[in-house]
Amino acid sequence: MPIVTPELPSAALDAVRRALAATGRYPRRTRGALSLTAPHQVFSVALDRLAAGDRIADVAALSGWRALLEEDERVVAAVELSGREPGRAGAVVNRGGFVDSTESVLRAVERHPRADAERLELRLLRADALYLLALWLHAAEAGDDLFFPLAPAPSPLSAEKEYDSERFGAEVAELARSVGSAYDSADRPDELGG
Repeated sequence: MPIVTPELPSAALDAVRRALAATGRYPRRTRGALSLTAPHQVFSVALDRLAAGDRIADVAALSGWRALLEEDERVVAAVELSGREPGRAGAVVNRGGFVDSTESVLRAVERHPRADAERLELRLLRADALYLLALWLHAAEAGDDLFFPLAPAPSPLSAEKEYDSERFGAEVAELARSVGSAYDSADRPDELGG
C-alpha cells in the first residue's frame, strides 16, 4: 500500500501555475515537463503546546499544503501554499536543503515496512520557533505516527532519522522548553531570531 497523498484542489493548481510563471525559472529547459508530486498537508504547532508535551497529532493545526515540483521527473523545488484553503493566498516556490532532504526521506519511507502493511498519510510538521520541519507519516488507522526531521534538524534531533510519536514528542518537548526558557530569560527576546 503506497503512502497516501491527497490531491491538490484545482484552486491550488492555479496558484502554482501563477507562482511558476512569476518566477520565470520553471521550466528551466525549453519544453521541460513540469509536474507536482507528493502533495501533502502542512501542519503547524505552537511552541507552548510542544513545551507542554501535548500529543502532536492532537495540537497540530492545518496551516497549508506543499508539493514537490519535478522537471523531467527530477525534483527541482517545493511549492508551498499557505492557509486552510490552498491557493487562496497564492503559492511560494522554494529550493534548498529542506527540498533535498524531503526527497531523500520520501525515497526511504517508500521502502519502509509499514508502508506496505498499513495506510500512512504523508504530512509535513512545521515548528517555526524551533526551526524544525519534519515529514510526518500519520497512521490513518490506530497506529503509531512516524516523524523524520528534515535537514538541517535542530539538535538533539537527527536529520532524516525515524522517530516514533513518543520519542519524537519527548525530544521536541525538551527542545521547546529550552527555547521557551531562553525567550523568557532574554532581555530582548525579539533579538533571538525566532
